[in-house]
Amino acid sequence: MKIQEATSQEDLITCFEVMKELRPHHNLESFLGIMDQMKAEGYRLIFLTDNDRAVSVAGFRLTTTLYDGLIIDFDDFVTCADARGKGYAGHLFDHLVGIAKESSIKTIHLNSNHRRFDAHRFYLKKNMNIVAHHFRVEL
Repeated sequence: MKIQEATSQEDLITCFEVMKELRPHHNLESFLGIMDQMKAEGYRLIFLTDNDRAVSVAGFRLTTTLYDGLIIDFDDFVTCADARGKGYAGHLFDHLVGIAKESSIKTIHLNSNHRRFDAHRFYLKKNMNIVAHHFRVEL
């Protein structure tokens, strides 16, 4: 088992195989295009491999807010359906906690679709609390 940051085009292609389970509206071309823009805006993507196969990915940003100062803000967090329940997400989440601690970051935030009940159970087991509603308007 290995955790690393996606720094190359090859890494991103590897991560897409996992990410498409969470973001099925993207094809590889659209994913790579938007990743260039997101990375320029500070987005980082880490992934966990087992037997040379990516099984879990986490995309996040370091963001400064008035309410919590510097935070880790998750954009994406997913494990392949056939690899769930094996501890991969826990290892990846704990790695992000380590990144936060190394950077003296006190909080990690994420938004999760209200229908992702398995993910919510995982977040609650990781001592995350539900603290807000997320609102959006489509224009």
